[in-house]
Amino acid sequence: MAENENIVVNEMPPAEQPEENKFFKILKKIWAGIKEWARKQVVTLKRSPQRIPLLVTAISTIIWLFSLFSISLAVSNAYSIEWIGLVVFANTMLAILVIPLFLNSFPKRKKPNFIFIALVFVFMAGMVALDYVYYSMITDFLSGQSPEYVASATYFTSATNAVITHLVFVCISAVLLALIPAYAPLIKKINTSKNIEDNNIHEAIELEDDDE
Repeated sequence: MAENENIVVNEMPPAEQPEENKFFKILKKIWAGIKEWARKQVVTLKRSPQRIPLLVTAISTIIWLFSLFSISLAVSNAYSIEWIGLVVFANTMLAILVIPLFLNSFPKRKKPNFIFIALVFVFMAGMVALDYVYYSMITDFLSGQSPEYVASATYFTSATNAVITHLVFVCISAVLLALIPAYAPLIKKINTSKNIEDNNIHEAIELEDDDE
């Protein structure tokens, strides 16, 4: 053998590490994105807990607007009922206007406007009352009709179901708005710190920080 020839005895090549499946890597990234999104939503709720009743109020408005076809169809066929059209019009206006009124009740970085909050409750009470009046008018009208007519006019059932659903969501929103002082401190206790694994630093998201 040549003098400068090196012989390595019992030297094994390093074991190859199996590459992680790309599919699971994608799933991990998606899951991490979902968790980060959820964390940011909780941080937002810490700053603005009124978003919970606002969301329910918006859902109630969407329910009413999407049900206007069946509600209006019932009005056009309930020919003997006076003022029912005005009831629907007034309820529609309240359902739409309560959203900007709600938004102005809690201006950003300012104290809540209690006059506007009181008006929101007035609007909600008005919608509940109008829902009840509409439901009573339709049921009274149907009580004087033949069973065959009631069975064939399915839009009456759709309209009354939509009105009841709208009434329930408005009531839930009013309760959530009234209970903000009760559940807001509980939301603020939720841990929204973010762990940066590279250097084991815990980054706390403070409520006074700018919106992300």
